[in-house]
Amino acid sequence: MKKIIVFSSIILALILITGCTKVGKYQEGTYYAFDEETQYMVTMYVNEKGVIKSVLFDAIYPTGCATRNVLDDTCKLITKQALGDAYNMKASSKIGKEWYEQVNTFAEKVIKEQGINWVEFKYRVEVDNAYQFTAEQPTGASETDKTYTDSVSGVTIHVDNLHRLISDVLEQAKNE
Repeated sequence: MKKIIVFSSIILALILITGCTKVGKYQEGTYYAFDEETQYMVTMYVNEKGVIKSVLFDAIYPTGCATRNVLDDTCKLITKQALGDAYNMKASSKIGKEWYEQVNTFAEKVIKEQGINWVEFKYRVEVDNAYQFTAEQPTGASETDKTYTDSVSGVTIHVDNLHRLISDVLEQAKNE
């Protein structure tokens, strides 16, 4: 009888433990969004448990164009992720990070938080050769300039495009 009670207790414990497994709020699949104006894109993978497992931001970037910012037959298209350090943003970045490092940091935070409810948009101002973020609108700025966040350490680039794209794929993946 004692063995039956112990065995039953173990089975009950296993049922309770597996019954308490956290299930995500998204449908399994791979989701994609692309912004034709900015040439930014995002791909997000949600596993069978409804959990965001990967997010990849990227952007199409023309190189070698005869005229800067004019797409023609002289241009070669590549992505900013593929360029990596060759995008050459690190030298002008106040935090010494390339574009791909910053978007990957943003993506890691989306995965960790399983969404974007944590993002707060702010204005970025330069003070003593360093960036500061403020919710108060600086002189000469408009509400549309509120495109940065300090919600994630290691990201000083505009995140409004990234936010809009990830919002789109999160909406596609919603479990309803």
